[in-house]
Amino acid sequence: MARTISKRMLKAKGVLALLLLVILGALTAGYLLTERSAAAQPAETVTEPPTEAPTEAPTEAPTEAPTEAPTEGATAQGAGLVQRAAEGEILTVTPEGDNWALTYIGLQYRLPEDYVPELAAAVEGSDEQLDARVAPYFAEMYAAAKADGCTLTPYAGYCSQARQAENYENRVQMHLNAGMTQEEAQAAAAQRIQPAGASEHNAGLAIDIGSASADFVSTREFAWLTEHAWEYGFVLRYPEDKTDVTGMLYEPWHWRFVGEQAAKEMHESGQCLEEYLGLA
Repeated sequence: MARTISKRMLKAKGVLALLLLVILGALTAGYLLTERSAAAQPAETVTEPPTEAPTEAPTEAPTEAPTEAPTEGATAQGAGLVQRAAEGEILTVTPEGDNWALTYIGLQYRLPEDYVPELAAAVEGSDEQLDARVAPYFAEMYAAAKADGCTLTPYAGYCSQARQAENYENRVQMHLNAGMTQEEAQAAAAQRIQPAGASEHNAGLAIDIGSASADFVSTREFAWLTEHAWEYGFVLRYPEDKTDVTGMLYEPWHWRFVGEQAAKEMHESGQCLEEYLGLA
């Protein structure tokens, strides 16, 4: 009897152990399936909102003030100061305003008939006169030349328009007597003496400088003027190599006041007044 119970108990324990094994197997299989399923799912990517770099307001390159193209030589300084006369036109000009010293006077640019500048002696004790604004510059130049052993004798300064007209007509008549036509005589006369109102002498802006020598160009005075006149605002008005531009014959004795700055620029550039003013 006891042996029968023992066998039954053993059998029951075997069944129980088998059940436990089955249960454990089932649990293990379920766990493995769960792990595989979890492993098969893609991992969730956590993305933070992109941080945009602060956008700075675009900074434009600093705009430089436009620079005007430099003009050649000194022409820029004078260009625009003179209204260009049309062919055959005669304009009226007066030495007034800030640029009075650069007033262009010639056949097509004439002074008013009644124009008379305020006058002053070119140098103390001289009968020759200049525009009162010019006289101090000539006096200073005269003294400087004197200190260097040169005498800039004022030979012809201001000339009235009445006297100018007389001189011009005399020159015209001389050419007529030589057989020229009226037109030819006037053109030839104007190469040396301008009509009334067309001469710088009528404005007191120019002076003819004399010397004991008939050949002024070979004198110490001319050499001194060539080197130093610009320092006092004077220029050789009718240079030998500019006759085709000025329309006048070479006059080494004729010096014109244009102001210190313009004279310096004309001296450095080699320009005559027509070129400096942009009229050439």
